[in-house]
Formats: sequence, structure tokens, C-alpha cells
Amino acid sequence: MLRPSYLAVGFASGLWLIASAAHAQTVDEIIALNLKSKGGIEKIRATQTVRMSGSVVAPDARGTGPDVRGTMTMVAKRPNLMRRDAVMRREGDLDDRRIVNAFDGTSLWMSIGAPVGAGAMAPQKLPNTQSAYARQDAEFDSVFVDYKEKGTTIELVGKDTVADTPVYHLRVTKKGGPPLHYYLDVTTGLEKRISVSAQSPTGSPLLNVTDFSDYRSVDGCMVPFMLQQRENGKIIATTTLDKVEFNVPIEDSYFQMPTK
Repeated sequence: MLRPSYLAVGFASGLWLIASAAHAQTVDEIIALNLKSKGGIEKIRATQTVRMSGSVVAPDARGTGPDVRGTMTMVAKRPNLMRRDAVMRREGDLDDRRIVNAFDGTSLWMSIGAPVGAGAMAPQKLPNTQSAYARQDAEFDSVFVDYKEKGTTIELVGKDTVADTPVYHLRVTKKGGPPLHYYLDVTTGLEKRISVSAQSPTGSPLLNVTDFSDYRSVDGCMVPFMLQQRENGKIIATTTLDKVEFNVPIEDSYFQMPTK
């Protein structure tokens, strides 16, 4: 899923960023640069909701068929409500498939709307283990906001390069979670890449990588309009945003699983 904290808010003066980057050497200085480029802590905390819409392309899992293409809308609300609606279709199929993933603050649920006999699934809650991970992933604020109070450990690994861009490499470890590797542009402090190692259901190692690019200003906030997700080097989805809105009124009920 696509995370809202990466698209939260951003505004900064170019001259200030260039000057700060030259001195950003400690973890706290790098984090300060990141939060400053997102508008500062007060603006971040004043943001209550975000709604993003765009298109998604997912290559065929077997690598032999046509891509799956569609549209996506993701909505998040403070403190940890999240919902993602996607309408997808594979080339040659006659019907769309609507997939909903949502976290209501306690439980993770999903549904799949499809033609009869083609994998339709009524709304249902997912296992507690997945809900526990969803609770962390659905946190509205960036992982860098109040990280010490949350019990998160952040280490500076060093400098690296992502897509010919110099970056700071930070190792971020949340309570009870695997290490996450953040690569932040040394000039803007904005995320260029996030990676995490995991295991597949069969126990084989997986390296999940998300790259962020095409940052644009939305209401004075810097937002990456393109996200590409890869698994063990293979592209699994590319999301291109068309529209991003902040502080849109959204009822909590929107995130609840339908009873029928």
C-alpha cells in the first residue's frame, strides 16, 4: 500500500536547503532538514487528512501476460485511518475488478469486486498479524515525527547515491519491526527511496523497494507524484498521481467495513 506519511506536507526555501545540507551530518540534523522541507512540524501536525488519486500499472506476475492497469484513490485521516480503492483491468478482460483495502484504526479489511466466478470476495477482516503491521503502516505522520518518543531508533549509515542523486542513508527501526532503510536527498531532505527486507510466505527472502520521484508543490507542500515499487529487483507496481488534496472533510465511517 501506498503510505500517506510520505506525501504529507512540504515547503522550503531553496537557499535555506542548500545551506543546511552542507552542515547536515548528524541524524537529528538530517531529520530536521527532512521535516523543514515538509513545511515544519507545526504544519505537519495541522494536516488532518490527505486524498490522492491517480493511475496504477502492475506488470503480469508471471511475466508472460499483459499489464494490469487502472485507477486508484487513497485516503488517510489522522491518527491512523486509511483506505485505498483501486479499479483494475487486464488488457483483454471485459470487466473491471474493484479492490478495496482499508484500516479502521483497529482492523485491516479488504474486498474484491469481480464477475461471478472470477475471484470476487465480500468485505472481510484480515488476520490480527496483518492488522498489527497495518497499524504501523497507517500512521499518518512521518516516521521522523517524534521518533524518540515512539521508541524508534534511527542510525546514520552514511552517504549513498540513488538515481545519480546524493542521499543520506538512514536505518530506521520501529518497536518490534524490521529495519527500514531511508535514502534522503542531501539537498532537500526528501525521500528518494525506502527499502525493507522481508520473507515470502514460503520463507524465501524478499527485498521490497519503493522509489519516489517527480516532486511537485501542492498548496506549498512538496509531493512525489510518481512511486515505483519493486520486489527483488522486479517492478510490481508504478503509481502516477494526478491529484493530491489536504484537509478534505472525511467521516470516520468511510474507513469502516460495510456490514452488508
